[in-house]
Amino acid sequence: MRIRRGNSLAVVALMLTILLPAGNAGAQQTVSMDETIIFFYYEDLEAQVPFYEGLLELKKTMDEGWVKIYRITATSSVGLVLQGRGVHDVSDDKPAMLSIVTNDVDAWYERLVAANVRVLSELPAPGSDAEPGSAPVRGFIVEDPGGYTIEFFSWQKIP
Repeated sequence: MRIRRGNSLAVVALMLTILLPAGNAGAQQTVSMDETIIFFYYEDLEAQVPFYEGLLELKKTMDEGWVKIYRITATSSVGLVLQGRGVHDVSDDKPAMLSIVTNDVDAWYERLVAANVRVLSELPAPGSDAEPGSAPVRGFIVEDPGGYTIEFFSWQKIP
């Protein structure tokens, strides 16, 4: 992994998130995690905006030009980063996936299919038997305009 040096907002946010409170080094400390943000890296950042703002209707909570953060839930967000900025470089294989848990999985499927979003894994019919050993979910997987996979699913059995 190549980490880029500089005044990266993502690096600063990550460092602030993992810092432990001061105290007795030998004592067990309770620490919290307040929010999660997954960052995706793009050569053309602006080409992603219609998908995340328009189609997914995510609220933009930060825009520094080279990085945009969109709220998914009260404690989760997706960040979009322009190539050459941030911590990582754009990767052809897109080795990360955003999974969104929703009770509206059918409505999301219909919306994304109607918008001609590339579907990588179809939504099974309601009541379809899951494959043995598969996760207790019902969902589908699409590809965003930059090639990242996004999974929408509902729990069939709450873990």
